[in-house]
Amino acid sequence: MGLQLGAQVQQEGLVVLTDRGHYISGETIRYRAFYRRPAASSEKEWSRILYVELILPNGEPLSQSKVIIDGGEGTGSLSIPGEVSSGTYYLKAYTRWMRNCGPEGYVFTSLSIYNPFSEMVLPVDSAVWEPRSMGQLLKRDKTPSSEILECRLEKVSYMTREEVEADIEWKSADAPLDLSVSVARKGVHGNQQFYNPGCPADIARRTEILPENQGLSLTGQAVSSSNGKPAPYATIYVSVLGDERDFFCNYSDSAGRFYFSFPDYKGERELFVSAYHEEINDLELLIDRDFSQDALELPSYPVNLNDSLSEIITEMSVNAQVSQQYYPKVVQAPDIQSAGDMMFYGSPISTIHFDDFIRLPTLEEYFIEVVPQVSVRKTRGVKRLVLLGRHPDLAIYPPLLMIDGVAIFDVEAILAVSPRLIDRVEIVNAPYIRGNVTFGGIISLISKNNDLGYIDLPSSGLLVKYQMLDVPGADTIQNGVTDPRLPDVRNTLYWNPGLELLPDIKKVITFRTSDMKGDYEILFRGTDSTGSFFEKRVSFSVE
Repeated sequence: MGLQLGAQVQQEGLVVLTDRGHYISGETIRYRAFYRRPAASSEKEWSRILYVELILPNGEPLSQSKVIIDGGEGTGSLSIPGEVSSGTYYLKAYTRWMRNCGPEGYVFTSLSIYNPFSEMVLPVDSAVWEPRSMGQLLKRDKTPSSEILECRLEKVSYMTREEVEADIEWKSADAPLDLSVSVARKGVHGNQQFYNPGCPADIARRTEILPENQGLSLTGQAVSSSNGKPAPYATIYVSVLGDERDFFCNYSDSAGRFYFSFPDYKGERELFVSAYHEEINDLELLIDRDFSQDALELPSYPVNLNDSLSEIITEMSVNAQVSQQYYPKVVQAPDIQSAGDMMFYGSPISTIHFDDFIRLPTLEEYFIEVVPQVSVRKTRGVKRLVLLGRHPDLAIYPPLLMIDGVAIFDVEAILAVSPRLIDRVEIVNAPYIRGNVTFGGIISLISKNNDLGYIDLPSSGLLVKYQMLDVPGADTIQNGVTDPRLPDVRNTLYWNPGLELLPDIKKVITFRTSDMKGDYEILFRGTDSTGSFFEKRVSFSVE
């Protein structure tokens, strides 16, 4: 049942902050999101997944990421392509729940990006949306005074590669403070603009997209390919292929819609999605897009640099090129636990290795002769496999028939597989529940080469490369360069997306200056426990 679209959609507050406001093409953007769930959700989970994209002003995506919202925050990074034109770009941030409203409900943070190797600039266009204050985005107009936060430095001027120690104390007794902290050259934090027009009041349609309160989701609809009508109560199967194998199963609802929630997988995963319906043979699966593709008309400002900023951007450009030469980005591979020989159902009740027996010509004969738990039966000319055991439910529910973790509905297709391609069959002759589907046990074939035995897969099946949670790139010089023979030319000296301050309890942050002399600033931005936004800047110089 849908929920009425209205104030609830508006009640998600969101601000996305970055380590800087000015970047060079090829650099990495580090971001922190401050999120407020709807008040109506009370203490219950609402949106747990944040979608963040680097986009052109017209909405075209250049880089995309998905991160967990945990405790009202989400952190991540995005890589800037090296071939972009100079101009105004945006981070587009939203949850799935916000998509019920459309792009008017998203949050956009402006960035200035410069490409030193290209004279191309983005077209200049006038703004159609007015910028909003961070307090408005978080649904809180109150702004605490910057004097409530004390930041004490040992001195105002430091040498290159010298350690800076900042003593920080939050003086408000009313609410704790949650901050992001960035240290960079003065001026490069930039005058960023934030946009969120708000959901139009005249939208009367009902919501179709549910909040992701369990984790990253895959949604879609099962329909009949011949007439496009929904396929209600179809059985939907999702197999996670590769080393980290898994399996999910659920029924579609009365409108053919289905919903799957995944564990905290990272990186790109290959999924095989298929469906079965007793009465509809021409099933087609329509998978919803995970990222929105709305056309936008965000403002694109001209690239106008004053003398001081032009000098800093030139320095940043040289720094970025030197860093890319000496300290190339390291793309971390997702931490995938190899499934080994273990399938999602754990240890089977029985395992039969085909090579332990004399070679038989067909798979059917193996089931008849050497797999006592499986019976091959024929009803009205159609063969089926039945698991035998003590549980009476085995006679009520059909078994889950699989090969290499992929569900197969056609018994004849399974029996046609050459037994020479099969290593073993694993049997679970007890009722098995996955999602809201009950199976009369499991018959799981494992091929020798993980090639599905060259079986004809279900016609409804789709092979989907699905982007799971973000795998951030490792910054090889985030904390400074220790080798004196190598240059330290970081454009961001320090980035801490999550610094929590309790009233009257001091904390200390430390970082090292780089080889670049000039004026710098520490930028504190965040929210207190009431949702009020806070900002403070502290300056120092490097001689």
